[in-house]
Amino acid sequence: METLAARLKRMRTYKDMSAQQIADLTGIPVTTYREWENGRQILGEPYEKLSKALDVTLFELMTGRKPKNADLFLKLEELEKNLRELRSELGTLLT
Repeated sequence: METLAARLKRMRTYKDMSAQQIADLTGIPVTTYREWENGRQILGEPYEKLSKALDVTLFELMTGRKPKNADLFLKLEELEKNLRELRSELGTLLT
């Protein structure tokens, strides 16, 4: 079974991106990203940023497989994004 570290590297090279580009897109130091590709445990919750930088779903990032219902996952991610934006706007209005 492919490790997350190997999957990160495979997905990055498939997109023809450098480790620096992924680091810039996710807002993390390039040294940290390289350590993740070398198997260091990922602490915190950078998975959403990584999936966006690599243009894959969270499911695909974590499993290496495209979901059977990819469209549903994409719609769910879009709904979650819209919900975050609405919450932010609501918070601004209430303050």
